[in-house]
Amino acid sequence: MRMLVPLLALMGALAISNGALSDPFDMSIDRPDGKPVDTGSKDRPAPVIVPKIDLAPLQKPRYLLPFQSLKLNGEFATKTWTIYLTPAQAAAARTLNYGYRNAIVVAPETSSLSVYVNDTLIADEPVQSPNGISERSYKLPTGLLRPGINKLSFRGIQQHRTDCSVQSTYELWSEIIPERTFLTLDPDAIQVLTTLDDVKAIGVDKMGRTHFRVVTPKLQQPNQTDALMRLSQGLALLGRMPNQSFTIATSIGPEAGPGELTVAVGIAADLRPLMPALPKSADNGSFTGFVEQTQGGKSVLVFSGPTWQTVEAAIENMVSPLERPEDRQRDVLWTQAWNGSDTPYLRARSNLTFAKLGVPTTEFSGRLFRTGFEIGVPADFYANAYGEATILLDAAYSDEILPGSHIDIYVNGNIASTVPITSTNGGLFRHLPIRVTMRHFKPGANRIEVEAVLKAKPDIACVPGAAASGGPRFAIFNTSEFRIPDFARIAQSPSLSAVAGTGFPYGRGSTDVALFMDRVDSQTLSTTAMFLGKLAIAAGRPLKAMVETSTSRIGDRNAIFVGAISQIPTLALNRVYISEASRTAWGNQGADVAAGLDNKEAFEEWKARVRSGTWQGQITAVQEWLKDTFDISLGSLQFLPAAETDILPDNSSTFLAAQGLSPEGTGTWMVLAAPTGNELQQGMSFLSDEKSWQDMSGHVLFYDKAEKTVKSVAAVRSYLIATQPFSLFNYRLIAANWLSTNILSYAVLFAGASVLLGLATSALLNSFGRGK
Repeated sequence: MRMLVPLLALMGALAISNGALSDPFDMSIDRPDGKPVDTGSKDRPAPVIVPKIDLAPLQKPRYLLPFQSLKLNGEFATKTWTIYLTPAQAAAARTLNYGYRNAIVVAPETSSLSVYVNDTLIADEPVQSPNGISERSYKLPTGLLRPGINKLSFRGIQQHRTDCSVQSTYELWSEIIPERTFLTLDPDAIQVLTTLDDVKAIGVDKMGRTHFRVVTPKLQQPNQTDALMRLSQGLALLGRMPNQSFTIATSIGPEAGPGELTVAVGIAADLRPLMPALPKSADNGSFTGFVEQTQGGKSVLVFSGPTWQTVEAAIENMVSPLERPEDRQRDVLWTQAWNGSDTPYLRARSNLTFAKLGVPTTEFSGRLFRTGFEIGVPADFYANAYGEATILLDAAYSDEILPGSHIDIYVNGNIASTVPITSTNGGLFRHLPIRVTMRHFKPGANRIEVEAVLKAKPDIACVPGAAASGGPRFAIFNTSEFRIPDFARIAQSPSLSAVAGTGFPYGRGSTDVALFMDRVDSQTLSTTAMFLGKLAIAAGRPLKAMVETSTSRIGDRNAIFVGAISQIPTLALNRVYISEASRTAWGNQGADVAAGLDNKEAFEEWKARVRSGTWQGQITAVQEWLKDTFDISLGSLQFLPAAETDILPDNSSTFLAAQGLSPEGTGTWMVLAAPTGNELQQGMSFLSDEKSWQDMSGHVLFYDKAEKTVKSVAAVRSYLIATQPFSLFNYRLIAANWLSTNILSYAVLFAGASVLLGLATSALLNSFGRGK
């Protein structure tokens, strides 16, 4: 009994100790009423905290992320996008589920992950999943989701456990897992697609992709190809998702899963063996509608009729409303499904506030603040050598901020401007002009980011929880403005970035685009459908594409050649500067190419060998010094650019996209090729992902399947293509940009003008009798 009393006392002490240790050390601000600290926009709606519920058995998931991965990096990060729901889906949604993991250095006591649906706070949890994936499930309030477009946002506020340096903020991240992030729908609700508008509600699969399986029993008939390509563009424009892919096949295949839609195309007599439930009305006229699949699964979208002409009419009835008249210019680029809002499309001088660009007023108490917006420019944007935009910044910083802090502006990930902070007493910027070089602008959408690097007095001591417990150090206001001046308008070719950004030149004009496919098989058709779908979204309209069987019929029109490299005409390869030897050598590990070595590699090797001790070597060294120090290349110091050389793809590449001029120079030809048909389809599937698509640049692009990377080769010689009516104002801007690029020509013109001015002055003085 004597031993029992001390033992019970020891157990009680351990229980108290364990209870104390179960509560983590809290370095955060007190949160009254359980509400999160507001570090974002002050005018957001009041949060509605939804209690966490247990995970229910997964029923009919509606995956939410239109990305293959989503990381919230740094101390403060937000990602917003939209989803489209049918009335039945909106009514059937019950819970929102997500899975995530985070860096081990993230402090859970002061870090949080929040989820918003239509600007309503659904979840606000500590970030505490460093050892694996954690899953959360939240009940959705009735009526929160609505038919049509719904906005979703994930916001991360993260603080380092031990380090208070700016560099440590790059170690902070939380990753949202696509396959664990979805809506759970009521299993008893009837989920069927009924109208063509419901194509927008297909959504994505667990990898963030949207897939269309187009089924046509008579795949080999060339007269059907034009209509199939027209249909693929219409489906892409209806879906408007970032990562869309197509498969064209002859069988229905398995039941379509999340993010997938099966589309059947053909005359009724051919489709009925595949779809016994096809309505009798398809035997009498054009039919467009959803029909239940034979195995009782999801519905199939059908375009049918008694003849192929009626099938084409059904397809045209779907695509024609998506046309945009030639005289109507668009004001936005479609990016809502992956950016939360469409991107303003600027064709001339413009002035937009941050509020209109989607940047809210925000207060920040950390060390590295980052926010941004997107603007779009046309394919004939020509101001990358001289142009400057301006940000009129409204911002403030406290007296905690030390000199050495700075505000940086990035354009498409490249530094464009820097503003140092020198005051030690705090400051308020009111329309502070920051000049932003447009050197890194490209056709289509451009990401502009404002980054504040803040060194503060409390960070020197690095007291735990100092950044979280103090007041805001920095604020940016939505009254800030972005201004872009008038810029030169003339297109350049070849330019894959113009193709990716706005579909240029294939989306312009009323003339049709020639499609060349030597073999009409599933891989070639699927590749072409994916490419045309991406072009249609970039151009904002369906293209008029027509299949041609020979280069002579194509003439000098804009053309796209698709197929295995051995099937691409020699003339097309020559026009895009792909070596003829690639027909047999590319993908053939044992090929012995007559050229022996790659010309560029061999030249660089010999240049290194003979550099020392020769005057040519000294000149080469000077050229490299000028390039590294002043960014002046040999190409800018010559009157005429060097000639393009043929490129032989190396065997690490499994797909290429190349562009060049037509034989007469009035059209643009593009080649999509690979060693085999399977690699052709796989390469285009990778390129159809929005991130890869936006990485297109130069005149040749290679895809490395093993590394899953793309490599671009810049054009040595580019050509200017007039896109605007004659204007002295525009040509003055064109000349300014061209002379800024061609330095030697500018120097000669300047010297010549100086000589002419001297001669004119001398003649004028002599005419007045003042020669002596």
